[in-house]
Amino acid sequence: MERWAAALCCALLYATFPGRKDVAFIKAKHGKGAAQNSRHTHSGGAQRATPLWKQVLLTLLVLVALLALLGGALWQNICYNRTHYTAEFYQIHSRKLTQSCRVVFLTDLHLREYGADNCELVQDVRSLAPDLILLGGDFVTYGEGTDYDNMLSLFRQLSEIAPVCGVLGNHEDELYFLDNDRELVEKFTAAGVTVLRNQEARYTIHDNVISILGVEGSPADFSNYGASTFMDSVEPQTDYDLRICLAHVPTYFPEHLENYSFELGLAGHTHGGIVRLPKIGPLYTAEEGFLPDYAGGSYTLANNATLIVSRGLGDSSRAPRISNVPELSVIDID
Repeated sequence: MERWAAALCCALLYATFPGRKDVAFIKAKHGKGAAQNSRHTHSGGAQRATPLWKQVLLTLLVLVALLALLGGALWQNICYNRTHYTAEFYQIHSRKLTQSCRVVFLTDLHLREYGADNCELVQDVRSLAPDLILLGGDFVTYGEGTDYDNMLSLFRQLSEIAPVCGVLGNHEDELYFLDNDRELVEKFTAAGVTVLRNQEARYTIHDNVISILGVEGSPADFSNYGASTFMDSVEPQTDYDLRICLAHVPTYFPEHLENYSFELGLAGHTHGGIVRLPKIGPLYTAEEGFLPDYAGGSYTLANNATLIVSRGLGDSSRAPRISNVPELSVIDID
């Protein structure tokens, strides 16, 4: 495909600018026929100038061909990002754990399925053998009704692998408060998810006590709906070996949560910045605007905790992911 594109461009350029020696030289490198054409041109005397309208037409053809190639590559990338994801592995160190622990983090699936009934995603999670499965919210999509049975099925399958615990995202909040879907939390719970709404859950894994904090809402809501009161209440605790803090929106951490004690923070929401530019990174998020700081990857917070922002597993808008493969996060803690 690439060789065909290069040959097409060279041919079009040569036809567009027949008098250019550099173009003739490029074409001559591709075979004897080009060299014979060159000798024929010199022996025949001065070449008649190509009419202007032909040069314009051929230039437009070159541009159309290049745009078609670029468009095809972009479309292929968009389609790939709708049907594939990658497992991103992270490793952090804990001062108190006596045995390593593996956490799988899923977020922002937005009703997407990888295989029938998410069989491919479930099989990958099972093969990773996690000790805990944590959820970052936005498994539903506000505006697409209240049918999210496929996500409830996913939760039931995941809960057969390891304990499942998580927070709600802004799309769940909108369904709950704006569409009055007051059964949403009950449905998630019945499907095996421990939903944390400014709450703590504890698990004993390999004789280590792991504390999970779930903070609800957005950074602007921190002082209004109980998040600050909750974080203040659990801050004095020390009877755990590892503390993980979950929040849907990543800017929650640098704005508020890094003032508290935990070793690992997990967030999603940004979908990796939608478009990721080579050597530059994520293009845009609603919270930070263009070229955001927190849109995918690992960061160190002011409290020396590690913040991992997942690119998420799905999409909620018509804006397609470009150069931005969805992510299943795997965190090994030792």
